[in-house]
Amino acid sequence: MSNTLSKYLNILTYVMLGLTVIFVAMFYFGGEVPNAAYTTPVYTDSLIQWAKALFIITVGLSILFPVLQIVSDPKGAILGLAGLAGLGLIILVAYSLSDGTLLNLPGYTGEDNNVGALKFADTILYTMYILGVGAIVSIVVTETLRKFR
Repeated sequence: MSNTLSKYLNILTYVMLGLTVIFVAMFYFGGEVPNAAYTTPVYTDSLIQWAKALFIITVGLSILFPVLQIVSDPKGAILGLAGLAGLGLIILVAYSLSDGTLLNLPGYTGEDNNVGALKFADTILYTMYILGVGAIVSIVVTETLRKFR
C-alpha cells in the first residue's frame, strides 16, 4: 500500500472513530423522549443510522478490496479463495450444529418463531462462537511462537 493511501486511510479511521464517539455520546447524554412508555434516548435513530452506514461501508470495502487484489495479483487470489472456502466450511459446520426446534413463547404471536429463522439465528451464533474462539487461539499461538523466536 502506498504511503499516501495509508496516510489518508489513517485520517479516515480517526474521523470515523471520532464521529462514532460523538454519536454514542449523543445517545447516552442527549436526553430522553418525553412521554415515552419506556426510557428512550432521543438520538437512538441517529445512532442506528450511523451503525447502518458503517455496516454498508464495511460490506462495500470488503467486496471492493478483494476484487482489486484479484485483478492486480491473480495468482495470489488462490489464498483468498482458500480463505473464502474455509469460511464457507465454518458456516456449513455451524449450520449443521443449529437447531430449528420451535420455542415455547407464551403470549408471542409474531412470525419469527419458525424453523428457518431459528436455524439462521443459531447458524450466525455458532459461526460467531467458532470465529471468536479461532481469533483468540490464533492470537495466543502467534504470541507464543513469537516468544520462541
